[in-house]
Amino acid sequence: MSSLCKSLLVVVLLASSAATAQAATGMAYSFGGRESPQVNNMLSARYDYLVQTNLRFRHYRMYKECHPITWPGLREECLSTFDTMQPFLR
Repeated sequence: MSSLCKSLLVVVLLASSAATAQAATGMAYSFGGRESPQVNNMLSARYDYLVQTNLRFRHYRMYKECHPITWPGLREECLSTFDTMQPFLR
């Protein structure tokens, strides 16, 4: 084996081990693109607050979540869940 091939092999092995180590540490702090479960809970609470208090945001989310549903009756059921699960607070 030539010295160039050996050097190339060493570089590839180092790069793959560094990528594996980085991926392992990244998984410890990232859950579904969020920093932590606490951040996820905060964003969920923010979503609930906006759906309950901001009429424009509520209509946007209703459209985004329920409009793609084409099965008869399911779109209306999807829309009704907004009233039962997250009622609009005036």
